[in-house]
Amino acid sequence: MTPRRIVLTRVSGRNEPWRLRLEAAGVPTLLLPLIRHEAVAPPADFRLADWDWILFTSPQAVSAFYDGPLAAELPSAGARLGVLGPGTRAELESRGGHDDLGVDARDGVELARAFLARVAPPARVLLPGAARRMREPVDILADAGFTVRDLPLYATLPVPPAELPADPFLPGDVVVFASPSTVSAFRGAWPVAAPDCVAIGETTAAAARDAGLDPAVAERPDLESLCRAVGLDLDASPNTPERAP
Repeated sequence: MTPRRIVLTRVSGRNEPWRLRLEAAGVPTLLLPLIRHEAVAPPADFRLADWDWILFTSPQAVSAFYDGPLAAELPSAGARLGVLGPGTRAELESRGGHDDLGVDARDGVELARAFLARVAPPARVLLPGAARRMREPVDILADAGFTVRDLPLYATLPVPPAELPADPFLPGDVVVFASPSTVSAFRGAWPVAAPDCVAIGETTAAAARDAGLDPAVAERPDLESLCRAVGLDLDASPNTPERAP
């Protein structure tokens, strides 16, 4: 299946690097942000020094952490850092952080399991991120003997349907879902639409299936894998520049 367009649904700004790469490769895109973020302040008495590890499951979690008051405590706190995959790692490195875990996972569940394979309890693990998200990573780590806290630093809100186009899709479009929240916002805006789609991981794919969609699933949480899952080899696209030797 070769898509006519790739429809990018992440929060405004996060879509732009993917759009540039796709269009450089001759793949048309539609920017259709379906979610937005609002900052949530940590509790006034929260101490970063109480935690041994900080695990980030999205680039937005990294941004919310470093844009908030806790980042100033990081140099003296001594916590080690771990990330979900390449996109989150790139955001962490752009903020001056270093990934001490070194894994690539498709979602928070895979990250928790990869953490268990590399780190033995006891340890205190902090998961900063969205105000509402899946409980499985916390439960997996807690069941293994870690002290775990889910720390909300931002809220994910759907873009109101009134602010979205009534019928933006063309035959052959492939909609990219990078989180369950994008699936929920999509279904809220278009209750019966069923375009071809691809999910960044199994958790997002499960949300898409629950919403009546039939997603392909990327093997890794990156643009190349998303494209391969729908039959598009990004590196082989005719306008893709040659890689540097």
